[in-house]
Amino acid sequence: MSSDTTRPAPPIPPPDQPRDDLGPLPRIARPFVDWVARVRATVHTKLLAGFLVIALLLLSMGVLCIAVLDRVNRQVETLTALNRQTDQAREMIYEVTAQSHYRAMALLTGDETWTGKIYVAKNLFAQNLAELRTYAVPHRTAFFDELQAANDRFTLMSDRVTALDEAGQRAQAITMHIDFEHTQSHVLEDALNSLIADSQQRAIAETAAFASHRRFLTLAVATFSGVSLLGALVLGAILSWSLIRPVRRVDWGLDRIANGDFLTRVSVPNRDEFGNLTSNLNRTAEQLATLYAELETLNTGLRTTIDTKVAELERASRLKRYLSPHLAESILSGERDVSLTTSRKLLTIFFSDVRGFTAAAERMEPEQLVDELNDYLTEMTEIVFKHGGTLDKYVGDAVMVFFGDPLPQEDHARRAVLMGFEMQERMAELQQRWMGRYQYSFEIGIGIATGWVTVGDIGSPARSDYTVLGNEVNLAARLADRAASGQILVTERTLADVTDVAVGRPIDEILLKGISRPIKIFELQPRPA
Repeated sequence: MSSDTTRPAPPIPPPDQPRDDLGPLPRIARPFVDWVARVRATVHTKLLAGFLVIALLLLSMGVLCIAVLDRVNRQVETLTALNRQTDQAREMIYEVTAQSHYRAMALLTGDETWTGKIYVAKNLFAQNLAELRTYAVPHRTAFFDELQAANDRFTLMSDRVTALDEAGQRAQAITMHIDFEHTQSHVLEDALNSLIADSQQRAIAETAAFASHRRFLTLAVATFSGVSLLGALVLGAILSWSLIRPVRRVDWGLDRIANGDFLTRVSVPNRDEFGNLTSNLNRTAEQLATLYAELETLNTGLRTTIDTKVAELERASRLKRYLSPHLAESILSGERDVSLTTSRKLLTIFFSDVRGFTAAAERMEPEQLVDELNDYLTEMTEIVFKHGGTLDKYVGDAVMVFFGDPLPQEDHARRAVLMGFEMQERMAELQQRWMGRYQYSFEIGIGIATGWVTVGDIGSPARSDYTVLGNEVNLAARLADRAASGQILVTERTLADVTDVAVGRPIDEILLKGISRPIKIFELQPRPA
């Protein structure tokens, strides 16, 4: 609100009231500060106007940066695809050459193992060709169709040579190899060499265009950013000092009053809330001594109460973050007692990781992907709390849970395994729902490890988490990464605790950094009823 003409004029300020209190602001900008201070508008309106201008500058700079990054990203993706295309074509040439070498060895030595290597190389060539089709730059449908046809002829000739060799007609096999099979291999090599040459030329041209665009875009972004930054700084300085100056004068007056000088008066040019504030300050200065003492007493009591309530709220928030709401409420009500101190404990660690998330991200709309992921995490979290697990964190699309703390659980391994089985059953239901709703779904792999870990409140005073650390945590994460879709992998120690509900099949032995012996891993299936 602005001052009105009926308000009594404040008394002349004492000689020591700060007058030139605009700090390092250049004198050329000071008239603008006075003009903003005298504008008849609320502080809220002034701030909104200033923030709106700055926001428009930032938005413009952000749009420019996004456009620049998009252009650079597209060029980098093209260069990456061209280089990958070149490397894969060279690998395919090597596979063609290797087939000729293996054929020669097979015909010279009569060893059938060389013939097997020929068809291994053919399979690798076919796989590389299929992969190369998916990202080729540019798309060359006709070229790859011809290359596929040439490879089919090459394979047919190889089959005939192999048949002659296996029938004992080695001389005819050698003749057909030299006249047809070997000649056809050169057709494939020539086609791939032409692809490599074209890819390299395109990469050179794209690199030159990238360098040219980068220089221009860098200059444009730097220039626009500099102008925007300068404008924002000037506007911010003028707006902020029009508000800082009355704050400083009010602060000076409050300092004098706090020291017992209740005759102090403050004068500011502002025609906004600060003008009213100084008027009210001047009118109530004589009452502040009593109010200050009362506020100090009240503040002391409130501070103690607030600290107590904040501590209770923090404890409640942390418990509800890791445990089920029902369990957290029972702890907070005093029915159960837990300690969140750091200690060494025997726990079971559970990781689940989504399979097919990258493919889903490429095929689905962002909103659908987020909805499906939120649906998945909601369902999995309900199962975690149902089995008494402590939800450690979400790591992207992965879920980390541990059992046996903060509430002791003698059957922590059994709980983790039963939870994994229920998650698999729930995923089967979710997949049907997702396929009907989004036409795409993903699956999960699960890893479980039991062992000694460090558990407690870990972090800094500003940010901490109640989490677990140790080799068993890393092992569970690696098992989840290794697990196939719908598969549960566990350690031998976990399996030993769940034989009544699960059957384990040996999978492999793996080595972990910091552990000298290999660790056996097993795939779990529910034990038949």
